[in-house]
Amino acid sequence: MNGNQKGCFAEYHFATTAIKRGFNVSMPLLDSSMYDCILEKNGKLFKFQVKYLGANRYKHGRSTQVTLKRTGNPSYDPNYVDYFALWSEEYKGFFILKNEGQKTLRLSLYNKYKDNFNNFALIS
Repeated sequence: MNGNQKGCFAEYHFATTAIKRGFNVSMPLLDSSMYDCILEKNGKLFKFQVKYLGANRYKHGRSTQVTLKRTGNPSYDPNYVDYFALWSEEYKGFFILKNEGQKTLRLSLYNKYKDNFNNFALIS
């Protein structure tokens, strides 16, 4: 798959996974939005930016380095993106992270983000 296909795979896989977990999902018609999809549950809306993390990404031991910003732009503003859903090709699942203005982080099943793996209960 090329980069665009990987991104689309992550977005649609996240959407169908969220539906299986009881969320309603909406996606913008244009790709100019700051978010990739909106999840709704019990009347609450959550804007998500979805990323595909390939297995060959920059590694630090057992963790994967992730930079959370738009190309040529500052980090994702928490006013426009509530959460990140980061598909890990290596672990075959999503790390769900609240947007707190993070710029970079290291994801692993062995560090502080282990409880964020496939944990849709964090969305509230």
